Parts: sequence; structure tokens; C-alpha cells
Amino acid sequence: MRVFAVSGYSGTGKTTLIEKIIRSLVESGYSVATIKSSIHHAGPDQGKDTLRHLQAGASMTIFLDPSSASTIIRDRIDPDEWTKLTGHDFLIVEGMKSADMPKFWCVGNATIEPRDMPINTVAIVSWSDREVDWQETIPIISSEKIEELVELIKLKSVDLSVIE
Repeated sequence: MRVFAVSGYSGTGKTTLIEKIIRSLVESGYSVATIKSSIHHAGPDQGKDTLRHLQAGASMTIFLDPSSASTIIRDRIDPDEWTKLTGHDFLIVEGMKSADMPKFWCVGNATIEPRDMPINTVAIVSWSDREVDWQETIPIISSEKIEELVELIKLKSVDLSVIE
């Protein structure tokens, strides 16, 4: 199973982007599982994003809260049991900006600050094509360019076994 993350601050389009990524991968014949990592504990408002993941075509989704307990929509699974997800082609993680895995950094329309960039950022995802005045080698890609983003996921995702 290949793993890739979509990270960014609240309101930058992470869930919407993940929905589009899931649809594209599923339409291409891949099976997709997702993890939604949150700084909030599971409660009545949690599960909206994971439900959106399922509606987009993910065959399994997990909500991971700060206590390290994970809630799947129908069952529970701990992080050390992620290997149960290996029956899927891709695991797309929403959040986990500090995790050492390849990721997109969603910025919406916000100013792009190189110092905010998490490790292993493959591309910055913006709501529009734009140029910035900096010398970074990380590309800025519009969130509308789903096929380009999905190709990067296929190219840059890593096997689950290399994630610590």
C-alpha cells in the first residue's frame, strides 16, 4: 500500500482536495483508504470529513484523535494496526503535517511562507495558479489540476512499511 498525506491549516481545502483525489484514483481502478488526523477529540461534530471520504469512494476511513485512539466509521483501530489497511492500493492521510511522509501543503488563497512548509512537501496546493517570489524548488499547483496532483501521488507516495 502506498501512503501520501494532504496537510494544511484549517479552511485551506484539504477535505475537498482529498475527495477529488479519491474519486480520480477509484475511477482509475485503485482502492483507497483514508485517515483523518485531528487535534480534536472524537465528538458529535467529528466524522463529517470521514463521511465525505467514504462518499467520494474510499472503502475504509479512520478518524485519528489526539489520544491516539482511532475511530473507524464502523469499528475501532489503533495506529499500530494500520497494517490492516494493506488490502488497499493507497492510504491518503488528511493532516499529520509533521509526519515524515510525502505530502501536499494546502494553502488556499493564503500567503505562502517557506518557513511554514512541513517536511517532505512534494507540492504546494493553491486555489489558483500563481507565482511567488522565492527560490524554492517546490511547485505550486492549482487544486483544480487533479490529474497532475494524482500523478504526483502515484510517483511520490511511499510504501507503508517506510512510515515510522
